[in-house]
Amino acid sequence: MSFDIAQAAANFETNLGREVLYSEMVCNQFVVAVLRQTVDASFPMIRADDFPHSPKFMKVDLPQPGDLVHWPGHIGIVLDPDKGTFIGSQTSTGVAVANYKSGYWNGSYGGKRPDAFLRFIH
Repeated sequence: MSFDIAQAAANFETNLGREVLYSEMVCNQFVVAVLRQTVDASFPMIRADDFPHSPKFMKVDLPQPGDLVHWPGHIGIVLDPDKGTFIGSQTSTGVAVANYKSGYWNGSYGGKRPDAFLRFIH
């Protein structure tokens, strides 16, 4: 199932047929849209900071493709844990691939560090 989540996330814009701007879909809306496509069509809309507390997820130490990566105020979907790539909707890029092992998303340049990896369990 995790692989399906990662694949759907990676193909989201291709399947939609256009780029998605942050003003159209913020991070939690993107993640929820992918989860609705892959695991539960009625997945509720929740805020980024509610994912770690949801009974639908468990925290994991070693992420797999399709797990969620959380920062305070932000959420994305892991694509390749070895490389640290994730896809999410970022303010500067809209829906795009970024890296949580280096640069802004690993705390550099005043950025944030991931505080949890979450696996869908329901």
